[in-house]
Amino acid sequence: MQLAALADPIFIAKVIDFGLLIVVIVFIYQRVGKAVLVAQQEAQNKAVADAVALRAAAAESVEAARKQVEQAKLDAVHMIDVGRAQGQHLIVAANAEAQEHAARIVAHANGELERERYRVRRELLEDTVERATARARDIVASELTPQGQHRLIEGLVEKLESGRA
Repeated sequence: MQLAALADPIFIAKVIDFGLLIVVIVFIYQRVGKAVLVAQQEAQNKAVADAVALRAAAAESVEAARKQVEQAKLDAVHMIDVGRAQGQHLIVAANAEAQEHAARIVAHANGELERERYRVRRELLEDTVERATARARDIVASELTPQGQHRLIEGLVEKLESGRA
């Protein structure tokens, strides 16, 4: 490049235009661009901070949920143990109640059996007395004649008299 080309008014106008362009760009950057960049940087920083806070909250939530799951597992084991114990207690109580009921039934059946035996004995006794009476009447009617009756009466009178004497 030659020195004469540097003195050319078109070149000088281009250099001045370039300088003005740089000044305008720097001015616009200082006025608007810097504020926009700072606002964007702050927005990005806030978004990152919010994401970090959200991640921490999510991690705490996950940890709390894990603790709740562990507690739920322990509670489930405890509830199962309590349920088994209550079931065993209910089984024992039901067995005892059934045994008591069976004992009452046996006692009642024994009472019924004794009553039935007494009734049968009584009927048998009545039947025996009726048969004996009927047989005695038959014997008396067939074997006792008027002379036999007279002898029985005399024998009875003699027994009574000898018993008084």
